[in-house]
Amino acid sequence: MCGITGFTWEDKQLIKSITNCISHRGPDSEGYFTDKGISLGHRRLSIIDLSEKGKQPMFNEDGTIVIVFNGEIYNFKSLKADLEKKGYKFKSNSDTEVIIHGYEEYGVNICSKLDGMFAFGLWDKNNNKLIIARDRIGKKPLYYFHEKNKLIFASEIKSILNAGVSREIDKEVMLDTVSCRFSPGNKTVFSHIKKLPPGSYAEFSKNKLKINYYWHIPQLTEKHNPSIKEVDSLIESAVEKRLISDVPIGILLSGGLDSSTIVSYMKRKTNKIKTFSVGFTEGIDESKYARIVANHFNTEHKEIILEKDILSHLPKVVYHLDEPISDPAALPTYLLSKEVSKHVKVALSGEGGDEVFGGYDTVNKLKFLQKIDKIPQLIKSSLMAPFLNTLSNFNQYPKKQIYNFGADLLNSKSIEEAYKKLYYFPFNKEEIYNFTGKHRPDLLDKFIKNKDLYKSSINFYFNEWLPNDLLMKVDKTSMASGLEIRAPFLDKDLIEYFFNIPIKYKINKSLFKKTITPHLPKIITDRKKQGFSLPISTWFTNKDFLNRVTPHVENLAKRNLFNQKKLNDLIKNSTQYRNDHKLWTLLNLELWYKLYIDRIPVEKIKL
Repeated sequence: MCGITGFTWEDKQLIKSITNCISHRGPDSEGYFTDKGISLGHRRLSIIDLSEKGKQPMFNEDGTIVIVFNGEIYNFKSLKADLEKKGYKFKSNSDTEVIIHGYEEYGVNICSKLDGMFAFGLWDKNNNKLIIARDRIGKKPLYYFHEKNKLIFASEIKSILNAGVSREIDKEVMLDTVSCRFSPGNKTVFSHIKKLPPGSYAEFSKNKLKINYYWHIPQLTEKHNPSIKEVDSLIESAVEKRLISDVPIGILLSGGLDSSTIVSYMKRKTNKIKTFSVGFTEGIDESKYARIVANHFNTEHKEIILEKDILSHLPKVVYHLDEPISDPAALPTYLLSKEVSKHVKVALSGEGGDEVFGGYDTVNKLKFLQKIDKIPQLIKSSLMAPFLNTLSNFNQYPKKQIYNFGADLLNSKSIEEAYKKLYYFPFNKEEIYNFTGKHRPDLLDKFIKNKDLYKSSINFYFNEWLPNDLLMKVDKTSMASGLEIRAPFLDKDLIEYFFNIPIKYKINKSLFKKTITPHLPKIITDRKKQGFSLPISTWFTNKDFLNRVTPHVENLAKRNLFNQKKLNDLIKNSTQYRNDHKLWTLLNLELWYKLYIDRIPVEKIKL
């Protein structure tokens, strides 16, 4: 796990400078390579082959192939054995070297043979070609800038910006980013910087950039009926792969179903398990459930209690995220990772369990939408919606939010409009924007086909939510402290298996639960799902908290982005439905502007 950079000209000073921007990703060592037409940089977090032989950039025998690599290749030992049979000699025990010789043997087809999470830049001197590639799901970030004869790539945007690339904002992307709390698609909020799509590689040769896909998210089918035995074997294999390491490994244990399951499968392979949980002094606290699981499996457990006032850490989180991703879970993930990194370099996580196994209440919500769609619009909007709004006036959070949400859906003019309200978060395009721009309405429209809303939902999760919010958030906030996070449930074989079974087995994680229930305490399998996030709804009822946030939100009006009056209305009505999340999004956005546009040092921004 590391940080990588590179560009298509020779400049020793610049490559060191932009690589040092991401030193947090690789605190163990640094390495550089420059030659005519290429500069490569690497910051190392030593996980596999801790010796000097594992250092990067890494070369083939004659120095014509050079690579900088970020990630882990879980099947590198089997690939290495195959390549050795073909006559290739290895000088290290690193998974990085497998990619070099794999490229010599298979060319760019090596990408499809790699099982893991990765991003890399590979220089082919003989063909004067630079290849950059990214893993199937997008677990590892990779950004690039391309203009004429120049290509710059890096693990994080801040490196590319520090290479002198323009900070001009793409207003269309910014509109979507504020609406969705992440930047959808392969663009970024910076006009000249893009993301390399998951499951793709790019070849830069003769000043031309060509992007090719080696893998796509599978189409949902119902090819076969599954078995508990098959699922059990796939999960066991996925966990076992991710225990490969030359340094101690831990697991982030929330006490929820997903992370608890991983502990149970780790127990099959080792008796020495380090578990870490986080507790909150306010809001939802799942630490007691984590303790139950830790005691059940006799793990070495450490509980991290987050201080009451954690808002002061938000500027650092925004800095590390690169873009204005306003997912509230980013802050506790950052703080947890910061503490866990003091004990281990690698931690497993339950990320992806909901997306793969059907953990979100998607099916039930979609069934509800289909039922209310049959009700005449006049009845929904004039009778049912006002009734729910009335109920919300007499209830506190979370019931208040549920009633408001129900009313919001009932006021929708079509099932497609209601469907979008499940995902567009938190603003619509007309609400408070002060400038005009073409809002891309096809962000969700392109997933809505043939009224099959369940398939639409799954495709949205895997094509947008996972790579652009969830995985980006986890990678950036964990690597800020030099902690590698591995997600067994995002295993390629698991994903492809669950994409090819009937939907009924994925409703409320039914097949997954049947598989793992015998291995977990009943109190864990029976408990309701809780999200890992912040009690921001409670925070915004506190006047002191609101007073700290208000100046930052008001400052957005000075940037000619938002309407001042509407911003003031939001602040005055901070406790109303969804306004808390809207204000949280705006707070994150203003902090991002201060850091990336005003270029104020992070240590000088106070909350």
